[in-house]
Amino acid sequence: MQFLAYSEVPETGIGQVFKNAAWRGLLWVTVIMAVITAYTAIPKGEPTNPVLIAVPGTVTLLAGLLLLWRLRQALGRRNWLIKAADNGLYINLQSNTGAPLAEGAPEVFFVPREAIASISRVRELRTLPDRHGRYKNHYTYFDVALRNAAPDQLLVGLAQIRRNPRLRSGIGIRRDIVGAVRLHDRHTIRLVWDWMAPRELAAAQWFEARYPSKPLEKVNAPGWQDLSQAARETYIDTLWEWGHVQDAVHLSSLLHNTSPRKAAMDLADRLG
Repeated sequence: MQFLAYSEVPETGIGQVFKNAAWRGLLWVTVIMAVITAYTAIPKGEPTNPVLIAVPGTVTLLAGLLLLWRLRQALGRRNWLIKAADNGLYINLQSNTGAPLAEGAPEVFFVPREAIASISRVRELRTLPDRHGRYKNHYTYFDVALRNAAPDQLLVGLAQIRRNPRLRSGIGIRRDIVGAVRLHDRHTIRLVWDWMAPRELAAAQWFEARYPSKPLEKVNAPGWQDLSQAARETYIDTLWEWGHVQDAVHLSSLLHNTSPRKAAMDLADRLG
């Protein structure tokens, strides 16, 4: 296992590239809203209220601008999570193109095929309290189980990326940017499969054809109401570290009966 710069990742011998394709959802939104706008603008006898045309037209324009921004990101050199070769996996530690590059932090982690014990799918259901009751989030991961413990430098490098000072807003609060690579434990690299292409099932079939795997694991995260005070604090810290800043701030303000701004400042001061 070794760290590489982007320039050191080979261009040849790559069998499959897994990358973020969030722009596809925006493409559908833009197309649908453009069709609605065009249909509304077509004369149908009585003059159409300009507001009825302007509203979907504005949404189309905004969605189109956001789509262009996403496409620009998608064409960047960092828009890939895994480049799979016959001899192993190149894992992009800074694949989130919505986040600025963390200068001085590692860029790519190469895991040789012989160092991989298995690659398996995990689905997590996380239920959190909300002002209107509870809300549920579903997450999909691929766990790369290692035969030997991951090096300390990977743990340090991921912390560097999470604490990238360029992620902070003007008041010092970190932006809500979820990292795609985590260390679930010292023998497991967890890859967050959010808006990825190929999609979950296709990716699972690809990995299962080439690496040992385990059956799909379904996990229910601990319920907030079932956690002790200390466990809730730990849970909030974990969400913050993973990049779920809004969830961490909301739960912290709920737990300590304080404003979201105060909760965010306290978390930023304590965890960075």
